[in-house]
Amino acid sequence: LGEIRDQQAYLERLSQQAGALAAKVDEAEARWEQITEQLRTTRAELDAARQEYARLRDELDERARQAYMNGPGDQLEFLLGATSLADLSDRVAFVDALTRTDADLANRVANLRNELADRAAQEQRLQDRAAAALREKQADYAALEAKLAEQQRVLDDLAAKKARAEELVKDLRKQWREELAALTGLHIDPNGILQVCPVDQPRAVYDGFGAPRYAGGYHPHAGNDIIAPMGTPIRAPFPGTARASWNTLGGNAVYVYGANGYVYNAHLSAYSDKSNGPVQTGDIIGYVGETGDTDTPHDHFEWHPNVIPSNWPASPYGYSVIGTAVNPWPLLQAVC
Repeated sequence: LGEIRDQQAYLERLSQQAGALAAKVDEAEARWEQITEQLRTTRAELDAARQEYARLRDELDERARQAYMNGPGDQLEFLLGATSLADLSDRVAFVDALTRTDADLANRVANLRNELADRAAQEQRLQDRAAAALREKQADYAALEAKLAEQQRVLDDLAAKKARAEELVKDLRKQWREELAALTGLHIDPNGILQVCPVDQPRAVYDGFGAPRYAGGYHPHAGNDIIAPMGTPIRAPFPGTARASWNTLGGNAVYVYGANGYVYNAHLSAYSDKSNGPVQTGDIIGYVGETGDTDTPHDHFEWHPNVIPSNWPASPYGYSVIGTAVNPWPLLQAVC
């Protein structure tokens, strides 16, 4: 029993560490998305400036060709052809206007050339920042994968003692619910909402509800991400009806509708034979993936209750409710 508790405590520490690493991955990905969007905008502006520069250069070259072909005597002949003082005054004004137009055109070309150099330098700086952000994200994800692998090794060792380990987990969950009720005055009964963790081990769960997102335009993150290896089973957290779906941001997705509301799972790598139709608690409804607008395998998990609770605990980002989605972190803490 003491060994099981030691291993369970170690596993809990690993889960907390994995959660912290998952949050770092999320922050690094958000920075990378933001810089990438700035880079796309800068490149579009740079392309437009290059096209305008080419047009002005062509116009300036054409004016130079005309001046060369006409020669220096052309303007003099034009002025000497005046038939009166008034006519001469008009012709002088016309020649001055042409000269100013050529000078303005040359200045515009020079200014735009300088602007192109500045934009090119800005693009290079953004490329460097994007590359650094990508390296940071990859390093954080590599550390997270190592932590998940370590979790798996502990889980494999605990498999032989599964019955006792499950009893200990139940005790810890009960203790957690009692502590949360004492802190918040709320009574959370996970048996009436989430009855199992939506994603199998190894996994990393963290409270990213309300975190900034930039893909598809800025919006707060309306769920919690459960990061796990590609292909990890995703399960129905309560009995109800599953419905497979797809969208640009979430990719392959599955809803599960139950007595108290519904949950939404996104970025699945594949569906299962239970992705549509009646499901029981624990049925596999799909598998962790990276479809949609992400390159990190995880289950984007949302909880949409039939009744929005009041005084629900806020996330570290200050959000309890976004639209009809309620922060699922307290429920996930109880079952994952």
